[in-house]
Amino acid sequence: MSHWKTVPYKQIDNFRDYYYEDKSNVCYYQDWDRILRYHKQTGYEGIELAPWDLNEILGLFGTPQNFTDFAADHGIKVSGMFHGCDDSHLAQKHDEVVQAGKDAVDICASFGGKHLNTCPGNNYYGNGPLDEQGLKNIASCLNEIGAYAESKGVQIGIHNEFFCVSNKYNHRQLIELTDPRYVHYCLDTAQIALMGDDLIDFYDTYKERICTFHLKDTADIGVPDEIRFAQDVEIQDDGHRWFWEPGEGVLPLRELWKHVADYGFKGWVTVEDDGAPDYLAAMTLSAYYVQQVLGSIYR
Repeated sequence: MSHWKTVPYKQIDNFRDYYYEDKSNVCYYQDWDRILRYHKQTGYEGIELAPWDLNEILGLFGTPQNFTDFAADHGIKVSGMFHGCDDSHLAQKHDEVVQAGKDAVDICASFGGKHLNTCPGNNYYGNGPLDEQGLKNIASCLNEIGAYAESKGVQIGIHNEFFCVSNKYNHRQLIELTDPRYVHYCLDTAQIALMGDDLIDFYDTYKERICTFHLKDTADIGVPDEIRFAQDVEIQDDGHRWFWEPGEGVLPLRELWKHVADYGFKGWVTVEDDGAPDYLAAMTLSAYYVQQVLGSIYR
């Protein structure tokens, strides 16, 4: 996933001169040319876009096609995009939410993406707990966006965050309220565990709904309600990391991958190293674990 934040250049042609401006490693993270080279050389085949990166990307490349052509020259495809379905629990926001979702589907498709990984609502803080009607409102939005996505060759996948309004006590209920023809699931391995659900049981229960993964690790299993429901929980003042590179936390990822292999999943798996202090080191560590450890189980 693209967590590089602002990348100011397409390609730095005067790379040696640029280095001498401050003699630091900054120049290695300033252009898409080198960032995409890192992806290719460490074994990644695609990149998932984040909506907050789109203005910068389109400012540099002009059109989605120009970016995808540039990425293709480096051997990289766009796998999909993330989307937040904010206010979907509010009935009066239904039309607005659905239109925003359809717009996101169109943007995703314009980059050649196949997955719109969709957070099903706002943070719990200030919005929870949901009643039955609130869950049904979210499901209604997802069903409508999902039907539109299917017509455009895109699959939407519910992607829950451990601090979302749809949470531990009703997350599975929300899945059951959605139409399996149109609403799939993006399994974020760390988010599920942080929320307090059992990763292996969740996969076994919903493996037919899972269209893609966000693969990352965590050292925190079942975060207490008072933390998950608090304001701005994702960023901790003390620097605590909720997310770690695969293999650097405590999740049973090897066991999970045996289940994935037994089922025969085929599709994109996105490595999401958000919060890492060094993205190149994180993506390389992650690539090693995916290729050497999980790859020995299911390639």
